[in-house]
Amino acid sequence: MSTNSSQDLEKGVPETQNLENTGATTTHPYQHHIHNVSFDGDFVRLGDQTYRRSELLNAFAGDLNPGIHPRPPRNLANPVPLGLASFSFCCLVLSLINAQVRGVTNNKILVGACLFFGGAIELFAGLLCYPSGNTYGMTVFGAFGGFWISYGCIFTDQFHIVSSYADDPKMFNNAMGFFLAGWTVFTFLMLMCTLKSTWGLFLLLFFLELTFLMLTIGTFTAKEHVTKAGGYFGIFSSVCGWYSLYSGVADETNSYIPIKAYFMPNAPTV
Repeated sequence: MSTNSSQDLEKGVPETQNLENTGATTTHPYQHHIHNVSFDGDFVRLGDQTYRRSELLNAFAGDLNPGIHPRPPRNLANPVPLGLASFSFCCLVLSLINAQVRGVTNNKILVGACLFFGGAIELFAGLLCYPSGNTYGMTVFGAFGGFWISYGCIFTDQFHIVSSYADDPKMFNNAMGFFLAGWTVFTFLMLMCTLKSTWGLFLLLFFLELTFLMLTIGTFTAKEHVTKAGGYFGIFSSVCGWYSLYSGVADETNSYIPIKAYFMPNAPTV
C-alpha cells in the first residue's frame, strides 16, 4: 500500500468529501462511482479513499449482526398512565357500589369493565412495561389486570360461581374472604416497594391495602358497615390513581394546568 493510503487514514476525510469529490461535474452529489477496489491486510481502498475493514463492517452490518454497531435509540411511550386509568376507573366504580352510594348494591354493571377495561387493558399496560424495563409496573399492572378479570368472572352468570354456593351462602362468604385475603397480602408487598417513589403511588397502594383489608373482614364477618368502609377507602385509592395518571400525562406541551408528582423522602431522583 502506498504512503498516501496511511496519510488518508490519519486525515479522517469527512464523509461528505468522500461522496462529492468526484473530480467531474455530476448532477447529484451522491452520484459517485467507485471503479477501483483494492485490499491490503486490514485496509480496504475504495477509489481514492482508504478505510479499515471494521469501519465498513460497522457501516453495513445492520440489525442482522447485533452488537457490532450501536442501535439508534427507540422512543417508547410510557404505558403507566394507561394502567393507572384502567385501575382507577374500575376501583372507583366498585368502591362506589361497596359504599352503597345512592343506594346501589348490585355490582353487575361492573362486569364488562372488569373483563375488558380494568382487566384486558390493564394487563396489556403491564405487558407494555416489559420492553421499557419497568419490572414493578409489569408486576403490578399485570397482576391487577388478572384480579379484575377474575373478579368479573366470579359475578358472571355463565361461570356459575356464585350460583354454586346458593345452598350455603356462608361458605361463599368464607371463600370470597380467602380470595380477598390473598390480594391483601399481594397489595401489602407492592406497598412496601413504593416507600421511595411518589406520594401519589404510595397513597394509592396504602388506601388500596386498607380497602382489601376492610373488604376481607367485612366478607368474613358479614358486617355491612365494614364493607362500606372498604368502599370509601377504595374511593380514596382511585383519587390518588387519577392524580398520578394526570401528573404522568399533563405537561406544558398539552395542558395549561399541569401538576407535578411529589417524591417521598430519600426517593432516587435524577
